[in-house]
Formats: sequence, C-alpha cells, structure tokens
Amino acid sequence: MEDTFYWNAYLTRLFIPLHILLILFIIIGVAGNGLVIYIYGFKMKTIKDGQYFIPYLAVADLLGSVICSLFGLSMTLMPVTYEFDVLCKCGWLLGSATTCMSVFLLVTIAIQRYLKVCRRKGYILTLKWKKVVMICSLFLSVVITGPSVVTYGSIPFHSINRNVTGMICGKITGTVSIVYDAVLCVSVILCCGLLIVPYCLIGRKTYRYMKKGNQSEVELKKFSKNKTFEQQTEEQSISTLDSELKIEYSKNYSSNEHLSDKILTDQGKQSLRNNIKIIKKPPKNLTKTNRRVISKITKIFMIIILIFLICSLPKISITILETVTADFWETASDIERLVLMFVHQGYILNNIANPFIYAFFDETFKTEIKNMFYQSVCANKRYIFKVYN
Repeated sequence: MEDTFYWNAYLTRLFIPLHILLILFIIIGVAGNGLVIYIYGFKMKTIKDGQYFIPYLAVADLLGSVICSLFGLSMTLMPVTYEFDVLCKCGWLLGSATTCMSVFLLVTIAIQRYLKVCRRKGYILTLKWKKVVMICSLFLSVVITGPSVVTYGSIPFHSINRNVTGMICGKITGTVSIVYDAVLCVSVILCCGLLIVPYCLIGRKTYRYMKKGNQSEVELKKFSKNKTFEQQTEEQSISTLDSELKIEYSKNYSSNEHLSDKILTDQGKQSLRNNIKIIKKPPKNLTKTNRRVISKITKIFMIIILIFLICSLPKISITILETVTADFWETASDIERLVLMFVHQGYILNNIANPFIYAFFDETFKTEIKNMFYQSVCANKRYIFKVYN
C-alpha cells in the first residue's frame, strides 16, 4: 500500500503540466463562453435565424469546460488512489451529458444550415420546433449517458511494469459495458455522419453557386465593354450627323439652327441615358444568392464542426483501444500515461474554442466586445478622475 502512495505522489508531480492546462481550460471556458452567453443572449437586440442556438451551445460548452476539467483534475490528482466511486460515476455522467448536449446541438445546427442553404423552399425550423429540438437534445443526452453510472466506477488497477496495485476511475468490465460501448459506437458514427454529410452538401452547393457567380461576372464585364463601345460609336455618329446637318441647312434654315442643335443634343443625351441604364442593369446573376449561401454563419459552424472532429477523434480512438485491448493502461509506462492523458483531455479544447471563432469571424460579436472594452476603460478613467480630484 505504501508503494501505491509513493507512485501516486510521483504521478501527481508528473501530471503538473496537465493540471495547469486543465485549470486554464476552466478559466478560458468560463470567460469565453460567459462572454458569448452575455452578448448573444442579452446584449444583441436582434438574433439572426442561424444564431439562435449559439447561446445554448455556449451554455453546454461552459458546463462542459468546467465539469470535464474538474473531473480530469480529480483523475490526475488521484491517478492510482481513486477510491471515491460516487465521484467517479457523477463525473462520467455529467461530463458525458454536457458533451452529448454539445454534439446534439451541433447536429441540429448542421441540419438547420442544410435546410437553409440547400432546401430554401422546403421545410424551415420555426421557433416552436427549435424549442422542441432543445428539449429533445437534453432528453437524449440524459438517456444516452445514463448507463455510464453502471459501466464506470472506481476499480482496481494493477501496473505490470511496477507490480503495484491501486484504484482508478475507469470502465467496469462486463456484458453491460460491452453492449453500452456498442451503442455508443453506433451513436458516434451516426452523429459524425450527420455532422459531415450536411456540410459536404453545403460545400458542394456553395462551390456551384460560386462558379456560376464567376461566370456571371465575366459575362457582365463583356456586356459592359460591348455597350461602352456601342455608346462611343453612337456618340460619334451623332456628332457627325450634327455636323452634316449644320453644313447642309446653315444657309436655308439659319433660323432653325438652334432648334436643330437642341433636338440632336437631346437625342444624343437620351441615347446616352438609355445606354447607361442598360449598362447599369446587369444580367441576372446569383450574387445575392451567393451572399446568402456563403454566409458567415455557415462558415463559422463549418469551422466549429471541424474543430470538434479534430478534438474528439483522439479521445474516441483511445476509448476504442481501451475496449479492444484488455490491459491497455496496465502495460503503459508513466510517460505514456502522461501523453495519453494529454490526448484524452484534449477534447475539452472543443468547449473553449468557439468564442475565439466567433470573435474572429463574427463582426457583430467583435464590435460588441470592443464596445464593452471601451466602456470599461472609460468607466475606469472616470473613477480614477473622481478619486484624484
């Protein structure tokens, strides 16, 4: 038993960089997602259709960054002396529930973006159905993660390399765990498909519209050049006709000279106006549609989905290896455990990355942050001025 405590103390010191990282996850997750909730939920007066789920996604990410980081800290502070079975079960349940909630919201957003871009004349999610989807996402999260109370807990752990036995928070082997892992595997594949396929279709649709828009721009340039040439030719013919008429009728119709000039000038101006109107009125193109399809909201969510997949795939891979390999953790060295724990906790990056994406791509969100910063600076200056005066 004494060897176990010494080994636990050694691993705790070894995991110090991971402790610091998890604490940073908590701070950044609370600050960033709290800012998103405040701006999108309370500060913005008008929320666009595609931005409806952003505050709820931020709530799930905030809870996920806090719960998952704290749970990760408990596992790294007690790597081989984890004797709190209830804490282990609650950590897995709450951490998995917040993660599933984020996933289901991302799936809903992907489907909504698909309907908005690729099926604009079809069915659109109304406010009522959006609320229904929120409730269903919460319910499904609880249903899917509920069995983790049975499949996870504080279990004995024997290190083959050190020949030491301890307690860790891990998966309880048995038939229930195998069935639950199979259900989770199917759910993960289904969710990944529902995240990837809609955005692939959106990307294909976007590419086609961009290609048509480029062709329309080329046609518009050719059309403008031709009309400009015709305009110049017609102006020359008008000026030539004007000169000929002036020479021919200067002797016999001197009294009507000014009238003729006025008529010809008016005809020239009218022709020029008609040509300008024709040039200003471009052929029908898909510029407005392109703006609608290649919207910033769609780009933001595509990047969010990409980051989610990048952050989640390593954790999914480790989970699969744990299931396939019976002594996966038992045969790992201390350094390998550190690297695996870093990779395993990397999925929390998905919960803290979204505010940075909004700040980079959403001009409205960026403007609101600047206004809040300026207001706080001005308030501090006024306070300092009052104190010293």
